[in-house]
Amino acid sequence: MPTVDLQETIPLTPTMKALFCPRLLQEISGKFSWRLPDKLDHDQHLRRVDEFLHLIKPNFDVLPTNQKNSLRSFLYLFSGIIGSTNVMVKSMDISIGSELTIGAGTGSSASFAVCLAGALIQLLKLKSSHSYDAYYDEDFSMTEKELISEWAYNCEKIMHGTPSGIDNAACTFGSMISFKKGHKPRHIDTRLNLRILLVDTRVTRETKVLVAKVASVRQRNTAAMDHILEACDHLANTAMQVLVKLSNGKCDSDMESDYQHLAELWDMNHWLLGAMGVSHPALETIRAAARARGLACKLTGAGGGGYAMVLIPPSTHRSTVDGLSSHLLEHGFRVTETTLGGAGVSLEM
Repeated sequence: MPTVDLQETIPLTPTMKALFCPRLLQEISGKFSWRLPDKLDHDQHLRRVDEFLHLIKPNFDVLPTNQKNSLRSFLYLFSGIIGSTNVMVKSMDISIGSELTIGAGTGSSASFAVCLAGALIQLLKLKSSHSYDAYYDEDFSMTEKELISEWAYNCEKIMHGTPSGIDNAACTFGSMISFKKGHKPRHIDTRLNLRILLVDTRVTRETKVLVAKVASVRQRNTAAMDHILEACDHLANTAMQVLVKLSNGKCDSDMESDYQHLAELWDMNHWLLGAMGVSHPALETIRAAARARGLACKLTGAGGGGYAMVLIPPSTHRSTVDGLSSHLLEHGFRVTETTLGGAGVSLEM
């Protein structure tokens, strides 16, 4: 199971303060404020981060990619949020752990960035307040969540190059997100805990590489790929309508029909993504095992390995779920039974 496995001590020396002081940030992007992450010159700011890392860590270039990007993201956020203020931070300890598999399509990089951005914004609030107690029990406002999501999106650009923006939005706002690139994410409170089996293929992949592969295929087959993407858009919109219906608490017969409709959309989405070239033999093995038991299964994230999701309607017998789980475990996959639609970023004191 890939892990970041990184422990690092970064000195808050005059050198670092000089690199990331408010005056220099303002030179980069005008009158920059941590409240305007979209106004920061991303590429220039990241270059300054890399310059600093090469200064304090001469072996930076030989580190594994996930360790390098973790350090870059931390310094990007720390210097962008804390460094754009006059708030003094003498020292701090940050510990981040996760049960998510790295590089497997579950949004591990986005959840890392969201938690880190949220922690730094909360630290800034505490440092700026005369009364720390005023913020201990106060959760993030919607405006603060929007800022957290935007900062996390900037980090996703470090990790993936050209991210869609949906992972950081989902991690920040929770529940269910209606999202289309180029538009702000729309939070939809469906009040529906959708049961799934989350299956880890144990096949790692890089989102950036898979996105580049799809772009290459699209360049050679533009019309066909555009039709596939249009169909995916239709499926996503229809699935959202079905999920909203399910959350309204209809009678059992209607619910059964809606879950059947959702399962059809689930399957079709996987087939369309497979046509784009982002499936994997391990994903097809999982899907075949689920289909043999009458359950719908689809890949997650960028595909190419990573995770598959198996939909479990309420009417599914416990023996069916246990049988599928046992079968997949015997074939070397990791299986977690869970629900979709968490609360998003929040404070726990």
